[in-house]
Parts: sequence; structure tokens; C-alpha cells
Amino acid sequence: MRFTAPIGTTIFGAFVAMGLLIAALGGYGLYVLQAAGGFVVELYDRPLMAINYDRAASLDFVEMDKELLRRAMAANDQERAAIDRKIEHLWKLFNDDLAVAAARSSYDDEKAVIGQIQELAARWNELRRSPGAVSKELGTLAVKVVERFDVLAELATGHSFVQRRKVVSDVAFFEYTSAAALILALLLAGGITLVLVRRIIRPLREAAAIADRIAAGELQASIPAGVHDETGLLLRSMGVMQQSIRDMVEREQAQRRSAQNRLVGALENSREAVVLVDAEDRIVIANSRLADFFPTLAPQLASGMSFTEAFRQVEQLAGASAPGPVEADADGADAAPTSSERELRLADGRWLRISRSPIQEGGFFLVISDFSDVKEREERLTEARRQAEAASEAKSTFLANMSHELRTPLNAIIGFSDVMANEVLGELNPSYIQYTHDIRQSGRHLLEIISSVLDLSKSEANKLTLTCSTVDLSEIIKASVTMMRDQCSRAKLTLLAVLPPDPIEVLGDPAKLRQVVLNLLSNAVKFTDTGGTITVSAAATEGAAVIRVTDNGIGMSAEEIPIALSAFGQIDSRLARRYEGTGLGLPLSKAIVELHGGGITIDSAHGKGTSVTVTLPRAAANAGAAAA
Repeated sequence: MRFTAPIGTTIFGAFVAMGLLIAALGGYGLYVLQAAGGFVVELYDRPLMAINYDRAASLDFVEMDKELLRRAMAANDQERAAIDRKIEHLWKLFNDDLAVAAARSSYDDEKAVIGQIQELAARWNELRRSPGAVSKELGTLAVKVVERFDVLAELATGHSFVQRRKVVSDVAFFEYTSAAALILALLLAGGITLVLVRRIIRPLREAAAIADRIAAGELQASIPAGVHDETGLLLRSMGVMQQSIRDMVEREQAQRRSAQNRLVGALENSREAVVLVDAEDRIVIANSRLADFFPTLAPQLASGMSFTEAFRQVEQLAGASAPGPVEADADGADAAPTSSERELRLADGRWLRISRSPIQEGGFFLVISDFSDVKEREERLTEARRQAEAASEAKSTFLANMSHELRTPLNAIIGFSDVMANEVLGELNPSYIQYTHDIRQSGRHLLEIISSVLDLSKSEANKLTLTCSTVDLSEIIKASVTMMRDQCSRAKLTLLAVLPPDPIEVLGDPAKLRQVVLNLLSNAVKFTDTGGTITVSAAATEGAAVIRVTDNGIGMSAEEIPIALSAFGQIDSRLARRYEGTGLGLPLSKAIVELHGGGITIDSAHGKGTSVTVTLPRAAANAGAAAA
């Protein structure tokens, strides 16, 4: 078996090789830079500094020679002493410059000439200092020193020329070797890249091509075994994946066939007719129930037939117009899919409901069900509702007529009882006077009941009208409390009124609002035991006015509150026998308050009393609403 290095090892080896190659190029470049620095030093730095210091020393000597001539022409000792000090300074500079030039010089002949200059200059300086020095000898030594400086300059120039030729030759060598090293590095890098391509990129590209074929559905595509590296592992994993995908596809196909069989079975056993139509308006699936609904059109409703044409015949058979939501879209696939439902009545009297739902891939799904029994129940319910409404209307009419017919003789009875009680026609027996009072009280109570029945009937018939004006609720409450004061006293109840100092104005019917307060107070008196307390209060909030009647009577449960608010509602028969009343007070009050645009809420509990809250719009709020 041929050994194949893993991809990681191959990449690491290539990285190491490229690193070594880069290091070699970098090292050689560093060497070239160092050599170039040496060239600069040898060609420019040391020779130029040596020449500069040679020239400086030469100038120092020439300057000393000039100062020596000036000394000879000096007029006094003071001037000669100053010149001597300057010459000594120049002599020091001369020796320093010449020493630096000797140190910077790289050639023995230059150093020998510098030594000769130093020797001649020393003799010149010694002779200068001796008394009675001969100027001719000093001049001769000076000429020799200058000549040695000229020789030194010629030597430096010659040496620089030779060094330049050497540097040019070395630079050319480095250029050739650098080019060769670069070419070699490029060849090595290309070789490493080629190895990587053959070992890594090409197998990966082949694996990607095979993966694309598998993704395109070629599950039988051949996958090579590959070598024993990561690429080989990838190819073997792709083979396992390919087999898994084949197995999964086969399972899905089997499940799809099973699901289709179950779907067909369910559709065949369905009580509804089911039709599946594709985007080309062809019937794809139609169960046998469809043929049961339309036996004469069974051939036209088979799979593969045109849906639009088939259902046009269905509607013609039913005597309906052709267009409808069950037809195919006129624009085909371009039309926006929508769900719809319609009803169709057949000639034999059956009712069919046709529901259509769009399918995401195009086309739609149609469900047809027989709902003749539902339609029949709807018709019976409609007829029953019509009869109930007619009965309610007849009841309201009867109550209104009856109340009107009863009020006329009742007013006469009350009037005659007043005449008899006031003994207008003569003195009566005291017992008869009490009878007349009973007749008058019972008559007025019956008149109130009849008026309540009449108002409630008008409210149910939406015929109750209001005569509105700006009303101060505090005045309404005060008047109502005054009217109920005697009744509370007879029942031994405490009646309290808690009113604000400022008026609380609302837009309403004064008589109707007073009737509401009286009804609430009357109920509180009826259902509060002896010694109890009844409190009526009023308050103003932002945009609303609130009347609250609170007692500590017998109370009622939350379940009994809706009964108390219904017409003729009595919570139970025991209360009906114990407390007189028809159950019209709260329903009528609720109707009047709602007619004013307000509402009534009741908060009560057994044994803890009852609190009834009436909320009415403020006069300003009503005016603003009317203006809007």
C-alpha cells in the first residue's frame, strides 16, 4: 500500500517549505543590505572623511604659515604674542585633523605619507619656536609639507577610483545572484503550489462535482474510493451519505404512496364531495361522493376533465347563473389565490355548500357538502324569531293599550276618592273616610305601576322620548328625598343625602331623572330592615355626573343582579310575597339612564346591602357631543 500523508501534514510541510524559502530569501537580502552598507563605508564614509581631514590639516598648516609671515611683520611684542597664541591653536587643530585622517585611512602608503607630513611639520614647528629662526629654512619645510599633502590627495583619489571599480563589480555580482535566487524561489513556490493542487484541490474539486450530482438527484452517481487521507475519508463519507439519502428517499416514497392510499380512502369515505383542481383547470382528484351529488354529470366530473366546463353544467342543472367563486380564475395562475364559499340549491330542493381554498402550487381544493338539514333548521329559526318579534310587538302594543285603557277609569276612581276623602258632598262615616284613603293610595300605586309598564313598553319599542333641559342633580335628589322622607319615617329608616356645595348640571329630562332616583330610593326602602340607613349622594367627575344610592339592607348575590335588572324580575317567590312590587323599577330606571347616554352598575352582597351607581354625561360633555 502506497503511503499518503494526511492533508494536514501536507499543508504543514508546504508551509514549512515556504517558510524556509522566505527565510532564505530574507537572509540573503539581509546579507546584501549589509554588504551594501559595507560598500558605502568603504567607498564613501572612510575615504571621504580621510580626505576631508587631510584637507582640513592642509588648510591649518597654510594658515599657520601665513600667521608666521604676519609675525615677522608685527610692529610690537604684544601683536607678536597674539599671533603666537593663534599659531599654537592652529597647530593643535592641525595635529588633531591629521590624527583623524591617519585613523580613517585604510591604505599603508597614505599612512606613510601622513607620517612624513607629521615629521616635516614637527621640524617646521620646532624651527619656528627657536630664536633666530631663518625664514628661508621655514619656507623650504613649508613647501615640502604642502607637496606631501598633494601626494596624499593623489593617493586618496587613486584609491577611491580603485575601490569604486571593486564596488561596481560586487554590485553586479549581487544583482545576478539576487535574480537567480528569486527565480529559484519562484520555481520552488510553483512546485509547492502544484503539489498542493494535485494532492488537495483536485480531489476536493472532484468531490464537490460528485456532491453537486447527488444534490441534483443523481443518487446512483459513482463515487471513487480515494486515497487514505482526509479526501478519501470525505469520499467514503459521501458514499455513506449517498446510500442514506437513497434509503430515505425510498422510505419517503413508500410513505407518500401509503399516505396517498390513506388519503384516497379517506376521501372515498367522506360525507363531502372533494375535488382537487390543478393550475391548468384540470380535475386531479374527485371522490365518488361527487358523482352521488350529480349522478347525471359523472363522466364530466372525472379526473382529467375541465373543471370550469363541468361546473358550468352543474350550475345549469341547478338553475343558477354560471359565474361564481367556484369557477376557475379568469387570469389563471396570475390571479391572486383567495378562499371563498357559496351556497347552491339543486332542483330537487337540496342545498349544497361549496367551499374553495387555494393551493400554494397553483389550483384549488373544493369541498361540497349537503347542508339541507342545516338550512331547514335555519329557516325554522328564522320563522321562530319572526314570530317572537311579532309576539313582542303585540305584547308591547297590548301593554300600551291596556295601560291607556286602565288609566282613564283609574284616574276617575282616584278623583272620586279625593272628593269623598275631602267630604265635598257631605260628611262621611270615619270608617268610610279611612276606606277612601285606602282607595286613593291603592289607586295611585296602581297608577304608578301602569305608568311604569307604559314607559317600559315604550322603551322596548324605542318610542320613549325625553324632554331635555339643563338639570341640577342636587335639586332632583333633594326633591326626591323630600318625597321619600315620610315613607322612610314610617319604616323607621334613616335617609341621608350627601351633596356637594356646587351644582351638578346634566342635560336631561327632569321628570324622568326624578323617577329614576325615586325608583332607586323606593327599592332601598323595600329591602332595608327597620333601623337601617339609606344614603343618596351625588358627585361630579371630569365629563360625568354620578348618583349613588347605598343601603345596608338584605342585599343580593352577583348572579341575582341580572334578574333584578330584567322586566318583572323577582329574585325568588319568598321575596315577592314579603316585599311588594312588580319588578319594574330597576329595568325602567336602567332604560331611562341609558336613554340619557349613561349607565347603571350594581354592587351587592347577601346581608351586606346594595349600592346602585348611576353615571350620566355632564351638560358640557353632552353639548360638545351634540355639536360634534
